[in-house]
Amino acid sequence: MRCKYCNARLASHDLWCVDCGRQSQAVKNDLSAMASLAATYKKQRQSFSSSVPGFAFAVILGLIPICAVLYLFHSIISLDSNTVVGTFVNHLVKAIALSVFIPFILIAFKPICGKDNYSLGLSEMFSALRDYPRYFAYSLINALFFALIHLICYGVPGFSSHPILRLVWLILVNYWLAISVPALVLMEELPASAWAAIKKSYRHFHDVRWNLYLMVIVLGLMNLFALLLFFLLFVPSVLMLSLSVFALRDYVRRLIAFELLEYRR
Repeated sequence: MRCKYCNARLASHDLWCVDCGRQSQAVKNDLSAMASLAATYKKQRQSFSSSVPGFAFAVILGLIPICAVLYLFHSIISLDSNTVVGTFVNHLVKAIALSVFIPFILIAFKPICGKDNYSLGLSEMFSALRDYPRYFAYSLINALFFALIHLICYGVPGFSSHPILRLVWLILVNYWLAISVPALVLMEELPASAWAAIKKSYRHFHDVRWNLYLMVIVLGLMNLFALLLFFLLFVPSVLMLSLSVFALRDYVRRLIAFELLEYRR
């Protein structure tokens, strides 16, 4: 492989040219998030039905309760937000409540990262419940981070924030997603704790952060669309969730195979 800018010879896994310092085409070609997603879909569509039982479990015990919790806090349960302490408690309670149910979705990474096919049985999800504490820790870390930056960027009673911090909040949310989501696969592939996997993702996946962000956004929008159809038909949420989990597994595995965990810019 050669650099398209200076024609210097590059190793197959070089992300940057050692001569001119520009990024190689590997990031856009070999590590393309959309190409990886398309490859996963092509492989999985032949056996969609084999993953329905496991992901139906995730939807029933994870996705539906999460939607219920969000509805309760939005329309029925009213927590004190008129004082600084009350605002902190409000965010803390919501973070813990959501973190209780999110792991029922995330534990799917445990069995699927232990194999190469695209099936997920109900018994595998029940077995993965043993890893619930690890994924609860991951969920809680993320929920507390989002709560913290919301408090900082939107302020608390008596302490207003600058309007520019609303934009900062949006940037931090999106940047954190590109860091934390790949950690779900690293937790099983390494293996590692939730915090250690997040740190690994931050340190070693910097050069493909935009690729990861694009995949997270595309999968997020697909799942949101499927969720809108959920009340009409149960299947879209199950299929989109299964595609998302397998796509993340395959793409992070591609990054690991590209020796990015051995690379740090």
